[in-house]
Amino acid sequence: MINKNYEYECCILGAGPAGLAAAHELTKNNVKNILLIDRNNLVGGLSRTEVKENYRFDVGPHRFYTKNKMINGLWHQMLGKDFIPIDRLTRIYYKNKFFNYPIKAFDTLFKLGALDSLQILFSFSLTKMKPYKSEPETFDQWIIQKFGTKLYRTFFKTYTEKVWGIPCNKIGAEWAAQRIKGLDFIQVLKGAFNLNNSKNIKTLVEQFDYPILGAGQMYTAFAEKVHEYGADIKLNTNVIQINLRNNNIDSIAIQEGNGDIKNIYSKSYFSSIPLTQFFNKMNDKPSVEIQNAVDSLYYREHITIDLLIDDENLFPDQWIYIHSPHVKMARIANYNNFSKAMVNYERKTAISVEYFVFQNEELWGMDDNDLIELAINELTFLKLIVRKKVLKSWVVRETESYPTYYLGYKVPFNLLKREISKFENLYPIGRGGMYKYNNQDHSILSGILAAKNYLKLDGAPYELWNINVDAEYLEDARRI
Repeated sequence: MINKNYEYECCILGAGPAGLAAAHELTKNNVKNILLIDRNNLVGGLSRTEVKENYRFDVGPHRFYTKNKMINGLWHQMLGKDFIPIDRLTRIYYKNKFFNYPIKAFDTLFKLGALDSLQILFSFSLTKMKPYKSEPETFDQWIIQKFGTKLYRTFFKTYTEKVWGIPCNKIGAEWAAQRIKGLDFIQVLKGAFNLNNSKNIKTLVEQFDYPILGAGQMYTAFAEKVHEYGADIKLNTNVIQINLRNNNIDSIAIQEGNGDIKNIYSKSYFSSIPLTQFFNKMNDKPSVEIQNAVDSLYYREHITIDLLIDDENLFPDQWIYIHSPHVKMARIANYNNFSKAMVNYERKTAISVEYFVFQNEELWGMDDNDLIELAINELTFLKLIVRKKVLKSWVVRETESYPTYYLGYKVPFNLLKREISKFENLYPIGRGGMYKYNNQDHSILSGILAAKNYLKLDGAPYELWNINVDAEYLEDARRI
């Protein structure tokens, strides 16, 4: 029974994949009195689709792929025939050439030429002859042990440092282990000769599903469903204070788009807002130790330059990783190659150019027009577009996009994880709320399992912090 002092039974901070999945699980189990709050004017969080003059751009490219049958079934249930299979093509741009990604042995060695190829094979052989006394601690150590020094410098170092803004020897090895599961140079060579089942390697997935109107269509469908079940959704709304009482959240203060400030009282809270923001918004200031941990963790920001091009068939890839050190861009996506509906089936192309930055860097502070000019100049330099064919342009900035797995982050992270677990009516979820680099399926699972924990369903409690650490926890559909 809801306490009469509570306005809502459950309040969900963030209407991205995790928050909407939590709301869906709660509402389908008859929890109707729910409020979702999001700072954006669209649902979906980092997976939303921005609509610009009837053209559609995701906030960076997204693919829908999971080994979890329950989540895959949920995706198909939400969109039906609007959820379509896509044959994946992604490549790496390096030294004015395009290399297949995931790396394919014959393609890579042929395009690099004899000298570089011999150096790669020699470097890999030296690596395998070298005894390693301990597990790798840093990203560069992990990659070098798997691929050798030459291939690491060719295909991993430049791009990774563009994305994270710190040297590879300052990034924790768990980042590589998490993102490049089950793959090393031996697997690449076996794949070249069809000596392994590459479909078992997560990095090598060559087909994925995609909503015909962009990634955000999935989360619009989630939002419509939970609203139909009775949940309220407030967009353009910021959480400005979290009011604590003992080991509970007593209420939160929100500021709506029109400037109005309100207090929200709820029995329980699900939070996908950045973990560091959560602590900084508390009315009771944390101890010096906790505040130091908060200040030690940081996220990487994201800038997307969306361009409408008066041309077709610019390149066949869904996205391209830009490893060239001569440009600042890190990745380019072509949404025509996800779905022609992204440009209303017109003879035009919707592309996005991505830059990864910190807020104290010059790039973040640049005027939108200067950012657009930078993106067009770099695309022209790479010979991917003709400048005069750019019709429209837009800039999308997203703060706290990527939790940074810098070397040593686990100490403050574990301290905050223990501290936030003390709040009895709080469920941290999602990439931001858990400071975990989750894919969409990981985030959705965190929302679903958090709701099950609240409802005490299906063998709860579940250990949410194991998601995206223990792969089997995600893949074992029997548990849920």
